[in-house]
Amino acid sequence: MKFTNIFKDQFYQALRTPAGNNPVRDRSDSFLKVFELLEEKNKDFYTIVETGCMRADHGQLAMGDDGASTYLLDKFVNHYDGQVFSVDINENNCNHARSFVSEKTTVVCEDSVRFLWNLALDKPIDFLYLDSYDIDRNNPHPSQLHHVKELCAIISRLGSGTIVVIDDHDAFFTGGQVGKGTYVKDFMDNIGATLLFEDYQIGWVL
Repeated sequence: MKFTNIFKDQFYQALRTPAGNNPVRDRSDSFLKVFELLEEKNKDFYTIVETGCMRADHGQLAMGDDGASTYLLDKFVNHYDGQVFSVDINENNCNHARSFVSEKTTVVCEDSVRFLWNLALDKPIDFLYLDSYDIDRNNPHPSQLHHVKELCAIISRLGSGTIVVIDDHDAFFTGGQVGKGTYVKDFMDNIGATLLFEDYQIGWVL
């Protein structure tokens, strides 16, 4: 069975179901698209890198709010094979994520830009997921700039076919005008990266 079938059966609807009256931050279709593209690669071993791990702000496994991305990525590499590297600057977040993942996922507490710069890999990254540095609606620049710094720090380990996704691109439901991915989008447009989707999340394939 493909992981995408498991994802649709077990996780797709949960990603569309926030707690209480929280807004729907729909990551279901974008994650499904990413997993479909990864499966199309038909690889024996996948390398996935994430900045900003899952956290417990909205509960233990809050897919409809936090997204529980670290958990989902770990499920993917356990279904096939591979490794996940996740970095977060908050030790509480890291400890929470570690409690949900297997030995195939390494969660590191460190500044994400420094971590990415020093990350040694022998193969290009298959999927880069950027979701660090919470964004402030009234001052979005620091978060938007930080995500460009992350891309700069890891870009030498990307290659043709690498998928890059940024969460909270439409963080305040402004049509993507105030979100984490604004500056990276401009860069991706400049280099001619292929846009995969642009909604709550934004993603490209290089």
